[in-house]
Amino acid sequence: MNQINAKSGATLVMVLCVATAAVAETSSTATGVSRLMNPAISVNALFLGQTSADVDAAEANRIAIQEAEMQLTSVVDPFWRADLIVAWHEEHADEGEEEEGHVHSHAPHFATDIEVAALRSRSMPAGLGLTLGKFYLPFGKHAMLHTHQFPFVKAPVAVQSFLGDHGLTDVGASLDYLLPLPWYGELIVYGVDGRAEIFNGDHRDLVYGGRFSNLWDLSDNGTLELGASFLTGPDANAGPNGVFHQNMMGVDLTYKWSSGTRSQGAALAFTNEVILPDPDHDHGDPIGFYSHLQYRFHRNWWLGVGGGLAEDVLAHVVDYDPTGDPIGEHHELHGWREYKANLVFAPGEFSSLRTEVSYLECMDSDEDDLRFSLQWNFTIGSHPAHLY
Repeated sequence: MNQINAKSGATLVMVLCVATAAVAETSSTATGVSRLMNPAISVNALFLGQTSADVDAAEANRIAIQEAEMQLTSVVDPFWRADLIVAWHEEHADEGEEEEGHVHSHAPHFATDIEVAALRSRSMPAGLGLTLGKFYLPFGKHAMLHTHQFPFVKAPVAVQSFLGDHGLTDVGASLDYLLPLPWYGELIVYGVDGRAEIFNGDHRDLVYGGRFSNLWDLSDNGTLELGASFLTGPDANAGPNGVFHQNMMGVDLTYKWSSGTRSQGAALAFTNEVILPDPDHDHGDPIGFYSHLQYRFHRNWWLGVGGGLAEDVLAHVVDYDPTGDPIGEHHELHGWREYKANLVFAPGEFSSLRTEVSYLECMDSDEDDLRFSLQWNFTIGSHPAHLY
């Protein structure tokens, strides 16, 4: 018996020695680098194939990488957490462009964009939260989403028209506070430089804004969120007589429900948002609206329908142009209406396959765009949780 105990003790000592050596190797700083301090890293790749019944342009009838995104997240010290998100999205050179005697085809290339590079406080007093750096401005629901989080292939036409096509991100500071209310209520205020595409980055004035969001538990399985957003700053649509300013207001309402009786059972998300631009120049009465309904009818299957509109849009702001012709030279106003439906196969949180049909029409002409899309994406690595 003593011999058996001795052997067991020797085995335990050997295991502890090996484990200690492994930990020492992992956390070794002999080279100045500790692998225990590595950030959480994830990469997302998004692919898109589409064809249009009305648009002959190559961009509307092709298969390509829509976007790739890398995210790094780590705790810096007891006071800060850092996030860095770098995205690569496809851009197209103008057909027939000449450079040094060469004629280029309509060949794609990828542009690099730092979407987020921010520090987030971990120990502010009185329940305050502070964000410094480049971050998504908290306006509404959709503008804060990354491309692979979109409920449909493209952002709503209202969001593209008034909040930009490539995400409303900017450099500055944001302060948030959980209000002492009987429900979840959060107030966020921010000030940023004004370099996002909807602002005039050459103007000295900063952009200021805020968001007030409220969340109620309607039942054990359902929640209702009501939010109000506001921002003000120099308008990118500067005229010949000077720089214009704009105010932007928005209201959003979201209902979410998920079955509490089974894992990955039936679930529903119903999102509505109104965007009310108020430019200080005479360009009609712009307004945008969208409504999205998503329903999980089976463990891995989602069905989505949506629609929206954008009225009195300056032509060179919106990224939709069914004709494929250059726009924005005469500052015309346009109205757009869209309808969408998709079917999504999502076996888990890290991959999905989406097939979609969308119809976009210009309310001021007979131009339209009936488009069929197939989108698939995957995520690898340690990816932070998405917004609720």
